[in-house]
Amino acid sequence: MSEKTASESILTDRQKKFLGFVACFGGGLILACLIAVVVVILNKALVHFGGVFWSLAISGMLAILLRPVVSLFEEKLKMGRISSILTLYLLTILVAGSVFWMVGGKVIRQSKEFVGTAGEWPAQIEMKAKEKLPPETWDALSEHFQAFEGYWQELLGQKENASLQGLEPEQKLVIQSLDASEQEVWSELEEQERLDFFTIESNASRSEYLERKKLEIRNQAAESIETKGDQIAEKSAEVLKSAWSGLLGLFAKITYLAIIPIYLFYFLGSNRNLIDDLEKELTFLSDSLKEDVIFLLREFVGILVAFFRGQLLIGLMMGIGYAIGFSISGLKFGIALGLLFGLLNIVPYLGSIVGIVTTLLVAYLQPDGIAQSGEWTILIGCGISFAVVQLIESYYLTPKIMGQQTGLHPVVVIVSIFFWGTALGGILGMIFGIPLTAFLIIAWRLLCRKYFNQSLC
Repeated sequence: MSEKTASESILTDRQKKFLGFVACFGGGLILACLIAVVVVILNKALVHFGGVFWSLAISGMLAILLRPVVSLFEEKLKMGRISSILTLYLLTILVAGSVFWMVGGKVIRQSKEFVGTAGEWPAQIEMKAKEKLPPETWDALSEHFQAFEGYWQELLGQKENASLQGLEPEQKLVIQSLDASEQEVWSELEEQERLDFFTIESNASRSEYLERKKLEIRNQAAESIETKGDQIAEKSAEVLKSAWSGLLGLFAKITYLAIIPIYLFYFLGSNRNLIDDLEKELTFLSDSLKEDVIFLLREFVGILVAFFRGQLLIGLMMGIGYAIGFSISGLKFGIALGLLFGLLNIVPYLGSIVGIVTTLLVAYLQPDGIAQSGEWTILIGCGISFAVVQLIESYYLTPKIMGQQTGLHPVVVIVSIFFWGTALGGILGMIFGIPLTAFLIIAWRLLCRKYFNQSLC
């Protein structure tokens, strides 16, 4: 009896609670480290096998969206599963072909013009900033603006020529207005020749000057071929090697795109319930644990189906609404930008944030825009379009199509998008961020209800 009393008196209740807290904290820390390791492994896998995951992800999202159509053909038209899928493919080709015939050319043309025009925005903004801002303010911001300009060119895939650095905004605009061959000739000019070029006022005279310099450079290159034969052969080999690598990369991308219809065919053609099949294989688990695992899997699949089906439909409708509103408002590239912003709304809030910023820039900097005319009509029209589309999305589309499937607070949605986008390496993580976060919340609630103190939940 005395030994038992002594053993019980070794630790006080307060010490026991402290040790229990330390044990729980250590277990939580170990669990967090394991989760971090899993996230890092997923990140590396997505980076290394990005093309494979993108093909599967796009096919899965399309299957979620189109499965009700296949079921409708089966039930209403009494068609077989394969016939329904083939009919769906045929209708998709006809609809896509018709849409491309009507607006495809405009979208492609506007997209090319937008990329070309957007490359001139930093120079235009720099000109306006120098006019409007005090000199000391501009001097403080100029270095940061140069960094932004380099980032912007890289984002558009238009790496700025090193020869453009140090030029005045007006001179940059002159160079950017040249075609690609003329810009290449200008980059090879000597410093004095560049100064002579900027003294020329008319565009026709500038083109003649560059054409004359091009012939001089070509003659100089021909004279040096014999003396630099080895270097030319080495450069030719490098060019061929680079071209071959680019060709292989292009072939891989085409392959990833071409495999999507095949994946989609098998996803739509399968009637098996994989969760039921898995439940039969989990006989080694206790009934309670097996019930929890199957419940979580069903909830996760349900969230994925509801989220992607809803977001794709909502994004498509918002894109059409934006395209119509922007075109009516007179925004340049309105159709292409509207459809792009709608597509970006697959990731909640992304399309709206990018859309507002881009629309402001385009409305301000486009020809006859706010910067030139001083009229705000285009921007007001675009603002009304944004407001109308957002109201329809918030009060009709989302409640009607999505309901309360995720039940996440807007702040949680934004944080989860950035977290998973960073953790999983880009847009794919942002797309799956909401379903993953909703699944983790459901799993936590299940653990709280069954295994933890309710006060912790």
